[in-house]
Amino acid sequence: MKWSWQAITIWLVSGMVSAGDVPGSLDLVMVERPDGATIVRFSDGVQTALQIPLDRVQRVNNRLEVDRNIELTGFVTDVTYELGVQEGYRGYMKSLQDRLVNDGAELLWACESRACGTSGLWANTLFEVRELYGPNGNQIYFAVKLPDSEAVLTAYGNEQGNRRQYVHLRLVEPNVDRRSFEGAKRLLSEGRVVLPVLFAGSRVSPGSRSVLDDVAENLAELVSGDLAIVAYTAVTPGGTLEDAIRLSTARAEHVQSLLAEAGLSISSAHGLGALVPSRKLSPERVEIIRYR
Repeated sequence: MKWSWQAITIWLVSGMVSAGDVPGSLDLVMVERPDGATIVRFSDGVQTALQIPLDRVQRVNNRLEVDRNIELTGFVTDVTYELGVQEGYRGYMKSLQDRLVNDGAELLWACESRACGTSGLWANTLFEVRELYGPNGNQIYFAVKLPDSEAVLTAYGNEQGNRRQYVHLRLVEPNVDRRSFEGAKRLLSEGRVVLPVLFAGSRVSPGSRSVLDDVAENLAELVSGDLAIVAYTAVTPGGTLEDAIRLSTARAEHVQSLLAEAGLSISSAHGLGALVPSRKLSPERVEIIRYR
């Protein structure tokens, strides 16, 4: 299936804290998380003169040296996964690279093992994520330019000496200082879209409320009577399924009220708790469903 990267690469899937994920973290849109993985580090924001390596990384005269690279300024999103036992980092990286290229991405450079250079420089200097440091022989990296956009996605994976495996994704969107929501096309093509909002308990966090204004504007041309809001949340330690259903219902209804204030009235809002698990999405999420 071909994805419209121009419409979707500048937004994130999920906006909630999954069980085990670092608070406030998000999955990159259309990059499925590895099976059983958790997000251990996350950051986003505008960066200037960011270096994208397209050659081995090494230290020369106590300085980082890369013979070939791209320098970009724009909105940068970094996501670091610690993988579980279900999926290894090598298979995940190979599958991700193949799928991106098959969907029209341009492979800029890829390396494995010592051809990537020094792991400590990737981990501590380029990404500033200490979990990525491991034996040089275990490294995998690739960089692609996403189709129909100027965005560049890089992926770096490594296995530490203690067998813990990590994958770091970096999305760079040049000349972007604020994202806009582009969910209408996905609703028309796939019938569902995950809203990129964060929650504080049962309420949408103050920082995410402006996002719902963009959602309402983007979906204004759709028939609201064909849409429903569905929220999910994991069962917490010591909690019950009924507790999860109540919390997810409160979240769905709060999103419903905020969208109505922004001009989009959706009459159906439901909380399903943990009744619809997903291996590839956060269990803490809210979606808009187009059901007819």
